Amino acid sequence: MNMNILAVDVNHMSTYDFLKDGETEEELLTRAENYRQNEIATWDKNRTQYPCETFENYYTNALTQEYKIMTWDEFETLQKDYYVGQPLAETTEESFEDMLNVLPPLKWCTINGVEMFCISEMLTGAYTSQYAKCNEKYYTKIVDVTDKNTWINKYI
Repeated sequence: MNMNILAVDVNHMSTYDFLKDGETEEELLTRAENYRQNEIATWDKNRTQYPCETFENYYTNALTQEYKIMTWDEFETLQKDYYVGQPLAETTEESFEDMLNVLPPLKWCTINGVEMFCISEMLTGAYTSQYAKCNEKYYTKIVDVTDKNTWINKYI
C-alpha cells in the first residue's frame, strides 16, 4: 500500500483510502466513486423507508462527495486551508461561557488584550474551535492549536 497517495473527498475533507499495491490512481478513483454510489443508494433507501432528518443529511452528504487523488502532503495543506481558512465569527457571551465550562480549556491565555482559549476536543488533528473575548465582544474561529499564527488575536 502506498501511504502517500490517497483519495480525498474534497467537499467534506475526509479520506477514502490509500493507493493499493499494483493499483493505478485511476483505479483508486474508481473505487472511491463506487463507494460514493453505494453510499447514495444506501442512504436513499434508508431515507425512503425511514424518513428522518438524519438519513436525509447522510443522503445529501453522499450526493456532494467529490473524490480527488492527491499526496498526503497535499491533503494536509488542503485540510489546514479548509479548517483554518474559515472566517472569524462573532458569538455571544453565553456561548463563550458555555464552551469555557463544558470541557477543560486548552491554551487559555490573554495576548494583546484578547482573552482566548481552545476547546480540548479536536475536530481533527490539531484543529479545534477557539473562543475569544475582546472589548466586550466575543468571537469564535477554528484554529490550529499548535500554530499561534492561526489564533484569533491575529484576526482582531
